[in-house]
Amino acid sequence: MRMYGKGLKTIWELFGFNRHFVFFVFVILFFMLHSLFTVTTLFLDHLFFPKFRKVKVKHPVFIIGHPRSGTTFIHHLFTQTGDMAAFTTWQLLFPAITARILIKPIVRLLTRKSPVVLIPEEAGHQIALDTVEEDEMLFLHTHDTQFVIVGTPLGFVEEDYRELRFHDLQPRKKRIRSALFLKSMFQRHIYYTGKTQIFAQTHFSTHRVKTLMEVFPDAKFIYMHRMPEDTLPSYMSLNYHTLDILWGMHRFSEKQKATFYRRRYKASLELYRYFYDLWRNNEIDKSKVLIVDYRKLRHELLPMFERIVEFTGITPSKALRAAVAQQAQKQPSYQRKHAVMSLQAFGIDPAQVRKDFAFLYTDDPFGEDKN
Repeated sequence: MRMYGKGLKTIWELFGFNRHFVFFVFVILFFMLHSLFTVTTLFLDHLFFPKFRKVKVKHPVFIIGHPRSGTTFIHHLFTQTGDMAAFTTWQLLFPAITARILIKPIVRLLTRKSPVVLIPEEAGHQIALDTVEEDEMLFLHTHDTQFVIVGTPLGFVEEDYRELRFHDLQPRKKRIRSALFLKSMFQRHIYYTGKTQIFAQTHFSTHRVKTLMEVFPDAKFIYMHRMPEDTLPSYMSLNYHTLDILWGMHRFSEKQKATFYRRRYKASLELYRYFYDLWRNNEIDKSKVLIVDYRKLRHELLPMFERIVEFTGITPSKALRAAVAQQAQKQPSYQRKHAVMSLQAFGIDPAQVRKDFAFLYTDDPFGEDKN
């Protein structure tokens, strides 16, 4: 309720009492009802499906790194043949087993003739009701992810919301509780699907990697590395187009938009810097992390696939190997379908990017040499 209260306060500050305020009040009421439904059905799972609590989450794989660094590509690459216990969008929205039994007939009816696309590919990342989507969205149910501020009006105000970015720095009780919530979602999903290998995309959880290592001691992490001059224009454009589709960017003033862009840029800098410092200062177990360079992923897909397979210990099916081989043939001719705006369109100076991210512009930013 605290976050919903902040939401009401925020839209009042942004709009005062007008049609935009009324619109977002109804949006908040809808999400409050959805939260109530989720909490209720999660509780009912303990009554109707108590065996899910005995499910072991063994050797999960987490894909981390800045958005637009190849995290989605890797996630879709490994989950495309259904080998993994991957979440579809509707399953992320309704994580309880009880809820899925109630909702699945509706999803089948809606998707019977064609996919239900919620966000088109032209925005930069297509989201459809019954296609695999990123597991980070599960934290929306606990309001403990940057998605809370990236995808709502909360991102347009000056408040910092530091606790939604630096999860590892939260009080121990809170950060562990959040990770255990994720574990319970994995347990439910394994129980529901019968598949045992979790291959999760959680890029914003780069900020909770130490906590995840604590709660999932046998986990492996794939950190996708791509330079900010490539990720930032794509990421900022994705945010702009997605928000425009969801809420309409016309609702916000130029000053409010500038605040949003500035906050997103700062959060991006923090995410890059956080992992870099953890790595260089040996604050995480490096044996559990594989750093994958985006350029090698684009041009050396098959060798990188084999390297990831060896590192994670997963056993890919023949179907998955065949699909990856087919993807490798398509790589050279790939053309994105979405428009990427310039950094200047968001008030960001490319020269400032080089200055702010100078720690990455070395021959080997993740090498062992700290000098």
